[in-house]
Amino acid sequence: MNKHNIVIILLALAFNYCVAQPIAPAKKPNLAQQAMIKRGYGMFIHFGINTFNDIEWSDGTLPVQSYNPTNLDPDQWVRTAKDAGFRYVLLVTKHHDGFCLWDSKFTTYDVASSPVKTDVVKAVSDACKKYGLQFAIYYSLWDRKEPSYKDPNPQVYINYMLNQLTELYTNYGSIAELWLDGGWDKKPSDWGIEQIYSLVKKLIPTVQ
Repeated sequence: MNKHNIVIILLALAFNYCVAQPIAPAKKPNLAQQAMIKRGYGMFIHFGINTFNDIEWSDGTLPVQSYNPTNLDPDQWVRTAKDAGFRYVLLVTKHHDGFCLWDSKFTTYDVASSPVKTDVVKAVSDACKKYGLQFAIYYSLWDRKEPSYKDPNPQVYINYMLNQLTELYTNYGSIAELWLDGGWDKKPSDWGIEQIYSLVKKLIPTVQ
């Protein structure tokens, strides 16, 4: 193997490794922004453990058993969105309390540990496919339940988020949009946003 072949191989490896590219300033919308503009009219669904405790925000101390919907019908939510002319549905998968609307391997503070074990993320995603709407998710950076959130090493909690986002991005079909929230509770450098962006780009390369 000569030096020219080595250079070509190294360049190929570098190209394959750089799945995620930082977004550079531009004078026109990129492809992901154009798709967002086209989606336009969407419906937020904020539903979770707080719904059953008459509180808007909570701190992760509400007992998981208090999440107990008696007539859960995510299909009806999405059907209503369709009838109202929405083009996509955005589901709050985890708010600041840390309660997850899917069965996460990385916490017991989720629907799988509650009296009603329906995977709400799957139910909403499936209903979006059924009614021809795009599916989007909200994921809180701030987590008032997860112990690793307060670990002195920020990477410990970053890994927790990456693991959960990998679950969301690999188990529920196409996700049109990701909303992150709660970023005021730590220094910007402690969130691992570049790692989150790289992960999303790796799992869905068309996302900008």
